[in-house]
Amino acid sequence: MEKKHFIRLHNAVFYGYHGNHHEERHLGGRFHIDVELETDFTSAAEHDGLEHTVNYETVYNLIQDLVTNETFKLIETVARRISERILAEFDEVRGVVVRVRKPGVPIKGVIDYVEVEVNERR
Repeated sequence: MEKKHFIRLHNAVFYGYHGNHHEERHLGGRFHIDVELETDFTSAAEHDGLEHTVNYETVYNLIQDLVTNETFKLIETVARRISERILAEFDEVRGVVVRVRKPGVPIKGVIDYVEVEVNERR
């Protein structure tokens, strides 16, 4: 029987310099990120050991590094890069969902945020 377990990081907020407009890349802004990792943490739960699961602090640090130290024009690219890095660095992750929200987008109109989602599986 296949087991599906999920580790979720909700609403991690970072300040980054992403956007299609020069001002966005110069002034920066907040980005809200959710990540859902599909994995099997049965062994971790049985042995109560971090070495048997995905360390979500390491995942958080990976996201923080990418969002705060790199610059992209599109949040679609931000989401895709996060997904690619997680799948490349964590063999035990079977699938990943990444949502990137950008509040205060520079459009004429009232809107809370724009969100993109990437959903990838091995």
